Amino acid sequence: MTTFTVYRFDKVRDKKVQVGTLVERRGKDRGNNLVGLLKLASTRFKLSSGHTIQIEFGGILVEL
Repeated sequence: MTTFTVYRFDKVRDKKVQVGTLVERRGKDRGNNLVGLLKLASTRFKLSSGHTIQIEFGGILVEL
């Protein structure tokens, strides 16, 4: 199982704030595991259309 940390970037304070984590529980790679997790994080943790979230996994930071 792999955990991914999800952040929201606070523009007023100019820093990122952790809003949650996602856990990948799939045992086998189905080819779109990462894309599915990114979609899930975007629907679960985005507050509004103007906000952006950042997901960190394996030292890579992805902004949605």
